[in-house]
Amino acid sequence: MADGSLARRYARAVLSIARDQPNVVATTDAFASELASFAEVLDLSNGELRGVLGNPGITQGERRAVLDAVLPSMNLSPTVANLLRLLLDKGRFAVLPEIRVQYMAMADELAGRVRATVSTARALTPALAAEVQASLEKATGKTVLVTFSVDSSLIGGMVAKVGDTVFDASVRSRLTAVQQSLTSSGTVAEA
Repeated sequence: MADGSLARRYARAVLSIARDQPNVVATTDAFASELASFAEVLDLSNGELRGVLGNPGITQGERRAVLDAVLPSMNLSPTVANLLRLLLDKGRFAVLPEIRVQYMAMADELAGRVRATVSTARALTPALAAEVQASLEKATGKTVLVTFSVDSSLIGGMVAKVGDTVFDASVRSRLTAVQQSLTSSGTVAEA
């Protein structure tokens, strides 16, 4: 919990810097993209960079030299580069993934958008995917960024998760509801 609170504070600080810029949403999204790019770099080569930057056996100066060597090649904004340096200097580099999650949520809220995952039994056509996205936008009143996936355990229909809300329109859930209805009404004979 303390890491979550700490991550929110760092994320809020970066977001407040973005809010001071002329094009708030573009700056906010740029910072989010930079955090995502850096996270990808940390995972390259089996996470060697992450291991070096988080290794207490390497001196703080050596870790800082490694970070300072990597940052120029990434072309990061001064805000994100300074955040990374600060986290390293304060020994809080391990909190970076949670900071990124918190920042993305705050950036989405600021931009009036929400992220959703939609699972279906089979891949959707582009037209049907657009229809699902439009329906979710109508239901939420926000711009919805949808990630579609195929879940072969679904018989048919779909399951959409928008934030903490789940819309289950799968055949499996309907069959379960019918089964529960039949067994609770006493219509099905006990074995």
